[in-house]
Amino acid sequence: MTNCTTPDCGQDATLYICNQCINDLQAWLSKCAEILPELDDTIARLDNVRVSNNEGGNGSRSAGSSAPLNLDAMQLKINLASLTQTAEHYAKDQHAAGIAWTIQDWYTKAELLISGPEEDAPSEISILQAREKLDSQFPEPLPPRDCATWLRENAGIKIAGRTINDWHHRGKIRKHPGSTPKRPLYSAKEVLAVHMTRQHE
Repeated sequence: MTNCTTPDCGQDATLYICNQCINDLQAWLSKCAEILPELDDTIARLDNVRVSNNEGGNGSRSAGSSAPLNLDAMQLKINLASLTQTAEHYAKDQHAAGIAWTIQDWYTKAELLISGPEEDAPSEISILQAREKLDSQFPEPLPPRDCATWLRENAGIKIAGRTINDWHHRGKIRKHPGSTPKRPLYSAKEVLAVHMTRQHE
């Protein structure tokens, strides 16, 4: 028995990442498989635009005039198509946590390529409005990574789990009494309050 090597996790594990992280990784692998056809469509669409933009007035193209293919899209397709193993297989690799991060990064880039750029980050006013709306809806104390995820999904605030741990070490937030040495818990409401305070520093 050892500890999970995923940053901000540290739960007990028999492989290099814990069962929860293995389940999370398997979910990402499934999402990668599902997005591949959409990536193919995106590559085809971009290629059609490439050809159309380089057609002459008479509908013909001069040799060598085409813009280059979207190599990022092609490389992402190759990367995602190479994911043929299960999460448990990757969990046996000493670099499992890094592999999981890379797979998430590939998926995020592919999704961005398909969907287009994200909207601008929420303004300070929208964050304040979100805080008021969520004031009575905060969850029970959560581990740092889950807390960061909840705030991102419900308040539009991007905070890394390691940042929450850092704020604790610097005395800005307290661990919940129900925390254990291997599973610290934090109040999303307190984390949001610290975030808002830092916005005004």
